[in-house]
Amino acid sequence: MNVKRLDRHVKIVATLGPASHSPDIIENMLKAGVDVVRLNLNYGTPEDHAAMVASVRSLSQKLALSTAILLDLPGLKKYPGMTIRDAFMPHLRFAAGQQADFVALSFISSAQQVSEVRGMMREIGCNAPIIVKIESARALEDSEAILETADGIMVARGDLAIQISIEKVPLAQKRLIRSANQRGKPVITATEMLESMVTADSPTRAEATDVANAVLDGTDALMLSEESAIGKHPPLAVEMMAKIALEAETGYPHEEKLQFAHQTSLPELNDAAARAACQIALQIGAKAIVAFTASGATALRVSKYRPALPILAVTPSEVESRRLSLVWGVYPQARQRPSSLEKVFDQAAEVAVSAGVAQKGDRIVLTAGFPPLVPGSTNLVKVHTV
Repeated sequence: MNVKRLDRHVKIVATLGPASHSPDIIENMLKAGVDVVRLNLNYGTPEDHAAMVASVRSLSQKLALSTAILLDLPGLKKYPGMTIRDAFMPHLRFAAGQQADFVALSFISSAQQVSEVRGMMREIGCNAPIIVKIESARALEDSEAILETADGIMVARGDLAIQISIEKVPLAQKRLIRSANQRGKPVITATEMLESMVTADSPTRAEATDVANAVLDGTDALMLSEESAIGKHPPLAVEMMAKIALEAETGYPHEEKLQFAHQTSLPELNDAAARAACQIALQIGAKAIVAFTASGATALRVSKYRPALPILAVTPSEVESRRLSLVWGVYPQARQRPSSLEKVFDQAAEVAVSAGVAQKGDRIVLTAGFPPLVPGSTNLVKVHTV
């Protein structure tokens, strides 16, 4: 695994399009730091999208990366006035067929609509996590309930600015990120983050500041849209996004975020174990937190507490491995299920060393359950010396 990628907690979502459909460009974007690839189904044909999905999967395997694919469904944005079923079902079927890692829903205005879409997904056997785009005044008003129902949100600042007026967007962005952080659910900040790089080879100072502020607000991921879809320099835009994020993270208030998250901790064993792992790791100067997770939930809970060190999420599921690529500070490690608790400890050390974050004699903190990797069984926090 690339150690520079491990140094960066915030993830990068990049949109593919005419400027970035070739395998060479996609490979260079992945090498530059893309964690999640977005395909906007509002443009292009199903055949084009299926070809790009296949290309991303193949190149990710070649580079040994757990790259997630997010399909952005136009829904009510493209088909206003339709029912939820008519607007979303054709694209949901496509997402199911492509085994999408995430689906993003456009112009959803209520938690009830999210529930309707989830019911439709159950009908067709699609269990991809739902990311709701907050891009209308009604969605913003119902954002707390939407966050409870969805698996994550996207702050879609372009359409939101038209709906609520541009001067209100910055505070709305901060509130949405804070609310998502409180629930331990991923949040993507999107729209015109490095817009000048559609044509130029570097961003403006204002754009760099915009990206840095989103990082400091606590966003899980930053998204490139036109910059990577139709821009002149897609890999360069990714590289620049990564550089700005890394620099901004040098000022990230990890301890403050840990204390803030403590105020919203849940009376659950899994949540308590995640918070304890972060507190212990901070106090003893551990090199990494190794989270054994079957469903991804343990890694999500650890991420909620925003530790300064990498979160290595060990999972036997390639699907969960890809989905965790969206989550702040989490670096998925696909491994076979350990057969005993002793093997859990051995595997934790092996993962930390192979990832390049620890060496012999270093301490790591691991959180796991027994029996190993059974969903909902996290009941162990251990300091382990490599």
